[in-house]
Amino acid sequence: MLKIWPTQKAIDFHQKEVSKVFEETIKKGYILRNKKQKNLPKVFISFLNQFKNEIISGKPKRLFEIQLEFEKKRFSVHQLKLIKSFFIQTGYNNFDNKEFLEKLNVDTCVYCNRNYTTQLVKDRARAELDHWFPKESFPILALSFYNLIPSCHSCNHIKHNNHPDEGWSKALSNITHPYIDNKDETFLFSYFYSSLNKPKVILKTENDKVEKTIIFGKIDEIYESHSNRELKDLLELRYKYSKNYLDILLNNTFKEMRLSHEEVYRMIFGTEINEHDYHKRPFSKFKKDIIEELLQRK
Repeated sequence: MLKIWPTQKAIDFHQKEVSKVFEETIKKGYILRNKKQKNLPKVFISFLNQFKNEIISGKPKRLFEIQLEFEKKRFSVHQLKLIKSFFIQTGYNNFDNKEFLEKLNVDTCVYCNRNYTTQLVKDRARAELDHWFPKESFPILALSFYNLIPSCHSCNHIKHNNHPDEGWSKALSNITHPYIDNKDETFLFSYFYSSLNKPKVILKTENDKVEKTIIFGKIDEIYESHSNRELKDLLELRYKYSKNYLDILLNNTFKEMRLSHEEVYRMIFGTEINEHDYHKRPFSKFKKDIIEELLQRK
């Protein structure tokens, strides 16, 4: 559950690539399937021409409003199938996810910050993008910038088979969106244990929306199942050595090298401590929160 601060390079790349797909289809009025022309409804072509720019770059609230406008057209089942095929097969499946993510400069899953967003698939690197509004239910948003969320396969799968309370129509009110920055929507990683061999990760928040997001994305379950080793390593640094060991590591070990506080964190823990950089390395927010708590417990 990290925030995304989009880069201009990613915005420009996305605008250029998606606009090209939309403009070509508006001009032709059809898509090709099995080398045969499949004419798209003229009402849809008119709709696409009217809303194309907002579909491409509209913010989440506006995207949902456009979805409602689309639903008012009452297309037939056959027409909806063609329109869905255009956005997903013609559009999204041919969109260069990897280059987009490189320009967006987000390296780890926005939802869990545990895994990188790229994986090797059939001897090639493939980038994983989640659709915040699911593309199966919201196909016209399959290429919308603010609907494309850098994700790992695990979180994408969890979200694909889940839906927030009150459904997607109330989602923007009930769960957090990575592109919407709200200073009240915060949480902290913490821990408790009965022994150093049995630590447990917990997530703390006083925000009801964040709490619902944690439950929806099963973030607490993910960290409880797979992160105890990381937690155990940090606890051992604090409790198996001197009380000031963490402080010595962070403030004295590399003193003569004149490294910044961020560089020291990176060298010792392989993590980032600035919120804008959490995405660069897995477990960054988790480690930062735990380390800060351990330092306070001298």
